[in-house]
Amino acid sequence: MKYLIRFFPAVAAAVILLLTGCGNPAAMNQSTASVKHIGQSEFENEVTRSTNDVVADFYATWCGPCRTLSPLLDRLAGPLTDKIKFVKINVDESPGIAQNFSVQGIPTLIFFKDGKVADRITGLISEAELKAKLEGFAAGK
Repeated sequence: MKYLIRFFPAVAAAVILLLTGCGNPAAMNQSTASVKHIGQSEFENEVTRSTNDVVADFYATWCGPCRTLSPLLDRLAGPLTDKIKFVKINVDESPGIAQNFSVQGIPTLIFFKDGKVADRITGLISEAELKAKLEGFAAGK
């Protein structure tokens, strides 16, 4: 019984990590049909030189809120890809980009218009709030 009590916190933590998606964090580094994974070498062409408005998702695979936001953003981006380009940047793989844009917390979404920062959201927000923000950005508001 004393061993069960001693190891319960570790077992509980492992279960929580598996249920929140930690089982396959590498999947976050894959591009999807709506959101392209980019690195340092692609950032300038994909974001700052883009003729489209861009939403950049700054994340890390170990970040729980990032693992929650990633599929949500992918789902909401789908209908808006004709108006907005969506990219995601792993801050552990591309720390220079995160530093250049003063990303101090993750997840952070940065909205770019004409290659310049137009807005940002740091932290996890509700699906309704994110949808309204993305639709407003797509409409030019």
